[in-house]
Amino acid sequence: MKFWIDENIPKDIRKALAQAGHTIQKSPQRTKDPVILQAALEAKAVLITRDQDFERRVFIEKRPCAGVIWLRPIPTRRLEGIAIKLLELIETQEHILSTSGRTFPSEHVLPDSVT
Repeated sequence: MKFWIDENIPKDIRKALAQAGHTIQKSPQRTKDPVILQAALEAKAVLITRDQDFERRVFIEKRPCAGVIWLRPIPTRRLEGIAIKLLELIETQEHILSTSGRTFPSEHVLPDSVT
């Protein structure tokens, strides 16, 4: 699967996705949100970001996209668990990630030990 990774996503998440065989494109620093969204769409890549502005751009402004995964801020000590859960989510939900506006509650991404 193709992913466009926003600059605010930790390197460990990018690395885990690449090691799992996914195609990764990282956004250049300080790129404007509309440019990122358009570039991800043209690449047919699901955007992974922590930037809440994309929620507004996609769901309220109805800007087209190939999919968006929004991750809330992640403490460094939890990165490995988050990466594992994210990969599980992608594997089990790949068929809908780029075809719907579906969002997943945090318990789908956060390890059970994270509160």
